[in-house]
Amino acid sequence: MTIYITTDTHFNHAKIFDYCDRPLDFQEKLKSGFSRLTEDDTLIHLGDICIGQDAAMHSEFIVPIKAKKILIRGNHDKKSAFWYESNGWDFVCNSMESMYFGVKVLFSHKPRAWDGIFDINIHGHLHDLGHRPGERGTRINHLISLEFMGYELISLKSILEPIKAAMNEYKLDQKFTQYNANDLPVNLHAQELMG
Repeated sequence: MTIYITTDTHFNHAKIFDYCDRPLDFQEKLKSGFSRLTEDDTLIHLGDICIGQDAAMHSEFIVPIKAKKILIRGNHDKKSAFWYESNGWDFVCNSMESMYFGVKVLFSHKPRAWDGIFDINIHGHLHDLGHRPGERGTRINHLISLEFMGYELISLKSILEPIKAAMNEYKLDQKFTQYNANDLPVNLHAQELMG
């Protein structure tokens, strides 16, 4: 089983091409990636699925995905959890915390302030470095950006392995409580991970 992450797909959002300089075929690239997922995989979407035509967009892009699907709601995901679960999602929440590969992960749409519990916050919302500059997080916030990832899915393991290595290098014993998290080089963006 592999856990994959995506975010801010913004299907049917005409202005996303201008806001984030997306290629005209980005939806097809995402659909192609989704089609490779199997029933043994899990997809975590960090929110902002589509803008308008929700039922049609879910029918085309979300329902056909064979993997287990978890939606972390974004600021554009305004329907009820029941609606999303009736339209292809297996689980819907506003944020989710769990331990993966020895790292305490908080999944959210927007970057979250450190609460002394999680090791890393994996989030979307910011798209690329020029979008929403006033909402930047700290080094414990890890931005997932389709723009940086070439509109491909990214595995959770590929995100967490370098973070886990950095934690081990600094002998943190998977806890930031005794250290200043802002002094640690663990804010590895997807673009840095991919190349």
